[in-house]
Amino acid sequence: MNVYFLAVFRTRDHTMRFNAELLRGGFGTSVVNTPRELQSGCGISVKFQERALNYAKRALRYYDYSSFAGFFCRCADGYKRV
Repeated sequence: MNVYFLAVFRTRDHTMRFNAELLRGGFGTSVVNTPRELQSGCGISVKFQERALNYAKRALRYYDYSSFAGFFCRCADGYKRV
């Protein structure tokens, strides 16, 4: 199983700005539909690999992403909040 992370936001603007920030940092990302079982956010999330997690956390502290709803890890047994 491929392990990856999702950054979930309540606004599309913050989702897209966060995605652009990770891309500027040199990380591969994609904007995907938020899985229904997470039941939060604006409907889209930023998908990224584990190697980008520390950078993503720093970006959240530095920029004002007030609509941030959480990081979720897609593991073998479903989604887990990080």
